[in-house]
Amino acid sequence: MNNYQVGQLIQKRCTSCYNNQVAVLKVDRKDFNEKSAFFIWTQCPECGMNHSELMPEKMDNNDKRSTS
Repeated sequence: MNNYQVGQLIQKRCTSCYNNQVAVLKVDRKDFNEKSAFFIWTQCPECGMNHSELMPEKMDNNDKRSTS
């Protein structure tokens, strides 16, 4: 589910100036063979650095990822 709105400030660390918040610039849905994801473009309000991140649409309970 897409919880990100354009202009929204979210808690992500800027890799350039280490500011704790970035603003959402654009959100695109990407469909793959078995799953969907959202590609999120963000910008740091402090230094202006642009970032992007691929986020899963939803996490399955069957994911084998380690939580430790």
